[in-house]
Amino acid sequence: MAASIVDVIIPRVCTVCHTSLVEGEDVMCLDCLMNLPRTDLHTKHPNELTDRLFSLKAPIERGTSLYHYVAGTPYVQLIHDAKYNRRPCVGRKLAEMHAGEIKETGFFDGIDVIIPIPLHFTKLWKRGYNQSEEIARGISNATGIPVGDNLVAVRRHSTQTRKNATERRLISIGSFKVIHREDLD
Repeated sequence: MAASIVDVIIPRVCTVCHTSLVEGEDVMCLDCLMNLPRTDLHTKHPNELTDRLFSLKAPIERGTSLYHYVAGTPYVQLIHDAKYNRRPCVGRKLAEMHAGEIKETGFFDGIDVIIPIPLHFTKLWKRGYNQSEEIARGISNATGIPVGDNLVAVRRHSTQTRKNATERRLISIGSFKVIHREDLD
């Protein structure tokens, strides 16, 4: 009953099309969810995501993404809300949904811990939450894989929004430190 009262005062709307959400809908209405430009990357290896991440010179075993990010489409709002518009629930809910859909495919087999990329404390303070941690928590909710806190951001870096993959890699060098390494063995 309390949720219904809150919905009257502050109606829940679809992040994509802004129509009112009905009971059972969360973040997106059913119509937008059905039209989400899904990737199905979890079924392909290698795939376009692992190929892009390979340029980071890190061992990438698998990668997935719920949907294709296409500039100019209303689905861009999902990422903007999760990252910039103080709606951490968007990233968490989408991650939980995607992980729940693919967990039976074996995608998460052999993964012992999820370690989100940390934010520098000044950026965390400004934003109020770490979107990477919210995504990790959503995956954990669906899979039961624990979320670790074994990385810390040791230096602040400029925004990566308008940088290419090489620039992002260079800017992140030396930004993070592993802590509690013994927990990862």
